[in-house]
Amino acid sequence: MLASLDGDVSCGDGYFAARTPTSPSFWWGNFVLFSDPPWKKLLQKWESTFDEEVGCTAGIEHRNLAWDSIDGETGDADAFVAKGYTLTRDFYLFAEKTRPSPHHRADLQIRPIEGDAEWARADEIAMASFSDEQSTPSFRRFLSQQASRYRRLVEMGFGKWFGAFSDDIIVASMGIYVRGNIGRCQSVATSPEYRRSGCCGTLVHAACSFAFEKMGAREIAMMAEPSNPSLRVYQSVGFEIQEHVASLSLSKSNCA
Repeated sequence: MLASLDGDVSCGDGYFAARTPTSPSFWWGNFVLFSDPPWKKLLQKWESTFDEEVGCTAGIEHRNLAWDSIDGETGDADAFVAKGYTLTRDFYLFAEKTRPSPHHRADLQIRPIEGDAEWARADEIAMASFSDEQSTPSFRRFLSQQASRYRRLVEMGFGKWFGAFSDDIIVASMGIYVRGNIGRCQSVATSPEYRRSGCCGTLVHAACSFAFEKMGAREIAMMAEPSNPSLRVYQSVGFEIQEHVASLSLSKSNCA
């Protein structure tokens, strides 16, 4: 859904290919989604499909392979891992309504952000969400490109970016994009000094309520890693794990 907003998605024999030419280092803007799990006999075919459909785009220095299985099936993923791929497991959570967080912060104002200063502050919070080990120069450039992309999509009318304000200061932010009555949360982030204080749950509930009431969403999805400490926060406001998914990725260089 998101890749098609400002990129290109095409359908092949047993797969979808997504391309975002303006952001070649964006792995989840440039990937192939196959209909079946990764069997060993398909390894070369999967690689050639990616290279022909996506990898031909200038600047692509990775392979990102996913499959349409919702129960966590990984097939012969070990054969790919042996070749250098990284296997990643994620949860997809869905909600048709949300409820206030057990640690609801009534003192916070939640609203769509606007203006250069507020977008810059949201960008700062996103940057601070990653550890020093992750924040390489190339990765920070990628995050900056993503921030510009998120703003562009909002200005195109596809979604809203929300801020949680404490005394006029944004302490947490996130985006929601809606298409065909399906909402998709993006980049939920809380400023380090405000973590574990109820900001995240308060923001997610209020932003999702806005999306249900004013953006036409009937169901909202978000992704979380199993080890993500915010997973319990999302569940506390009404999101439920409905899909266990996996993917394989390979970096051909030190790209973001």
